[in-house]
Order: sequence, then structure tokens, then C-alpha cells
Amino acid sequence: MIQFEWPWIFLLLPLPLVGPWARQNANTVSIRIPTQLANALASVKSSADNPFTQRRLLVWIGWIALLTTLAQPWQPGDTVVQPVSGRAIALAVDVSGSMERRDFSLGDETRNRLVVVKEVAHDFITQRQGDRLSLVLYGKEAFIASPLTFDLAAVGSILDSAGIGMAGRSTAIGDALGLAIKTLQSDPATDKAIVLLSDGTNNAGSVEPESAAELAVSLGIRIHTIALGSEDTERGGYQIAQSADLDEATLKAVAEKAKGTFFRARTLADLRQVYAAIDRLEQAEVAAPPVILRQDLRLWPHCLLLLCLLALALLQRARA
Repeated sequence: MIQFEWPWIFLLLPLPLVGPWARQNANTVSIRIPTQLANALASVKSSADNPFTQRRLLVWIGWIALLTTLAQPWQPGDTVVQPVSGRAIALAVDVSGSMERRDFSLGDETRNRLVVVKEVAHDFITQRQGDRLSLVLYGKEAFIASPLTFDLAAVGSILDSAGIGMAGRSTAIGDALGLAIKTLQSDPATDKAIVLLSDGTNNAGSVEPESAAELAVSLGIRIHTIALGSEDTERGGYQIAQSADLDEATLKAVAEKAKGTFFRARTLADLRQVYAAIDRLEQAEVAAPPVILRQDLRLWPHCLLLLCLLALALLQRARA
């Protein structure tokens, strides 16, 4: 059954008849209609001897098509049940200067840490169908790159565009947790979690990670932490302590206080396993309300109006 968004538009259907009436009674009516408008409305009338000329018919059809388009016709489609979990997850990703270290292998190439995180986390994001995700990026400062949304593709795209050092070169783990908590605390979701990834230690910001973890517990928010960094001590012929500044103890303490899980990722395979484990931990689908799809029908009156205008133009040209 066809329905209209604005059915009252059809009250304007007799408006073209006002034109001839206004011209005939221009000297008697108390409410004056501008001459140009009266002439335009009167243009729908052809000769009085033959009221059903081609031009008159085309104008009326075009007028009806225009009103139908403005009324926004639509038709109910199939009923679809959308997957929904009732869960909100905030991803906090480190983009500090240390993420540029090239100590991970991706394929046959050695890549920096952020590239590897994007590769794995993007897959995690796209698999969270039914969840609402937000993204917090942090370095010396933290900021919300994406609010909570069902648009997982948008969240993945924003993560892909993140750059090292865009939030400063230091690492404000506590501020990142605080901002992630802020995005979740007033949300009506029944299940809330934060997944924080870092390759350093908390050396910036005003919030202590342990304090943020205590706040998360009081709000019913779990925190999973991922400590990222290779233990390969030789790169390019030099002995390098790749993870010397990685504060595993703090990340582990945060996860324990906030009833989450601590993970250690030393290789690309480890990181994939970490996100797969988090994916298994954060699964709790619930029944979803049905969604009725709508089919927009405005295209058809649009096309009809275009054909009428084209035919009127051809008739006008033939008479010229």
C-alpha cells in the first residue's frame, strides 16, 4: 500500500484553477493576486472551445506529478530483524611517537606498530555486528575520534586515517581511559567495555590509569588492556630493547581492577589472537526489534514530470 509523508500537499491540487478565476475577477476580489502569479496559474487553461487539448492535459499531469513528488510517496517493504547486542565498546588506540617503531612483520615487510594495529583492529571492528563502537585516539592528549555508532565502516575508516603523533608524542593512558569512560557512562547499553591498546607507559595527562579503572568499576564498565611491543632485540644489525618503556604492570593492574583481561602482543599472530579472544569475551546477543524497510517511490513521479515538461517543450516548439 502506497503511503505519503506529507499527504496534505494534495490540498494544492485545485490551485491552477485559481489563475483563470483571478484574471476574470481581478477588479472585484478584495484580495489581489500578483499579475505574474495569476498569469502563470492561468497558463494551464487552453482555449475555452476545446478544454481538453494536449497542452492542458500535459500541464495537469505534470502538476499532479509535482504534487505527488512533494508528498514523498513510499511503500512498506520487508520486515528485517537487525542484529543488536545491547553492548557498547570503546576502543582506545595509542598513536604516540613510539608507535612508529618498525618491529612487526606484515607479510614479507617490516612495518611500524600502528600499521599492524590498523590491520588487525579493522577486522575486529567490522566483525562487531550489532555492537555500537566508539574510537578514542591518544598520545600526549586524548580525543574522541568517533562517538558510539552502529556504523562500523565509519569507525574503521577513521582508524585507518589515524596518524602517528597526531595527538602528541607522549602517552596519556589515564586520560584515554577517562575519555572512553565518559563516552560510555551515560549510555543506556546494558553491557559496556573498553579495549585499550598501548605500547608505552603513562607519562602524560592528569588522570592516573588506576584511578580511571576504579571509576570504570563503579560504573559497571570492564576494561581489557593490550600491551603491544616486540621482544626482538635485533633490528638492522643493532641491539635494541624494543619494549623497554612498556609498562605491563600498570596495564595489568588496570585490567584486574576493572574486571577485564590483560593481553600481551609480541607479534602479529599474537595481536590477532588477542582481538579474537576479546571477540569471544564480548559476545552476548539479545533479541532485536524488527525494522520495516521503506521503498522510496519518488522516482516515478519525478520521471513523469520530466516527460510532461519535455512534451510541453516540443509542443511549444511545434507551434512556434
